[in-house]
Formats: sequence, structure tokens, C-alpha cells
Amino acid sequence: MKLEYVLKEKDFIDYHLFSISENKKMKKIMNTTKFFLVGFFIFIGIQMYNKNNIEFAIIFGIVAILNFIFFERLYKSKLRKHFSKIVKNSYAKRIGEKETMEFNSEFIMTKDKTGEGKTKISEIEKINETKDNFFIKLSNGASFIVSKKGINNIELIKSKWEELKIPISEHLSWEWK
Repeated sequence: MKLEYVLKEKDFIDYHLFSISENKKMKKIMNTTKFFLVGFFIFIGIQMYNKNNIEFAIIFGIVAILNFIFFERLYKSKLRKHFSKIVKNSYAKRIGEKETMEFNSEFIMTKDKTGEGKTKISEIEKINETKDNFFIKLSNGASFIVSKKGINNIELIKSKWEELKIPISEHLSWEWK
């Protein structure tokens, strides 16, 4: 089975954002940071109140509340911008270029403008499927990104992967908000 596709900037960004969204440690860091900032603003607000500086106490209280409500949205926006910069710097020469991936019973052969590669099928941990992409996760921590755009008959591809006993995890409703 041979796949030919072109990766866009969004595909690389989505891969990084998907990886972070699946990382439990990252969620813990985000929540810890959120509550630390809220606590910090409340602490400063209490200190201002104790010094009879009511206006600043109210301002810090409002900032603490706004931080509690909007932190996650702002944090995710900053992560998107961060990964967008990384993708532009690190993957610039791969964006918009044709990539080829061929599966047989033992190996995945990949080919792009930089060269060719060969990976054992047994090294695939799982394939994560999102609405727009497949992220093929390898046991060494690396991943292949396969864009669904331009690929015909996705169900046939998935059945071939099932024949090769590659686990597929569907995340069709995943979206970075």
C-alpha cells in the first residue's frame, strides 16, 4: 500500500498540539501554573487590602478572577503561537513538499526530498487518527505525520493497518481550542 501526500504547516502544528494534549504531565503543569498565578494575585490583593489600599486590592482581585476564567484559553493560544514559530523554523523545507509512504508486511518505506527511510512495522506503537491527519507513533518516541487531504479511500488504508495488527486510536473530535 502506497500513500502520497503533501504536508502543510497546519499538519505539523496539529501534530505538536495533539502530542501536548495527550501528555498528562503537561495538563498538570498548566493547572499548577493557573492556580499559582491566581494564588499570587489573591495574596498581593490581600496585602494591598491590609495596607488600606482598597483600589489595588480590588484590581488584584479582579485580575485573579479573570486569570482563573481565561488562563487556559490564553495559555493554549500562546502554545499555538509557540509551535507555529517552531514549525516555521524547523520544518520550513518540508512544508508543501510531496511525501511518500509505503507499507508492506515488514517495513514502512518513507521518501521525501531529503531522502528515504525504512522502519520496521513492529516499531509502530499505535496510530492516532484525528479529523485531518494520522500520527504514526514509533516506539523510539518519533512520529510520522500523514495528512488525510489528497488520500483516497481512508477506510481501505485503515483496514490494511488492522491486517498488519497496528493499533489505531480514533480522536476524530480532537480539536485545539
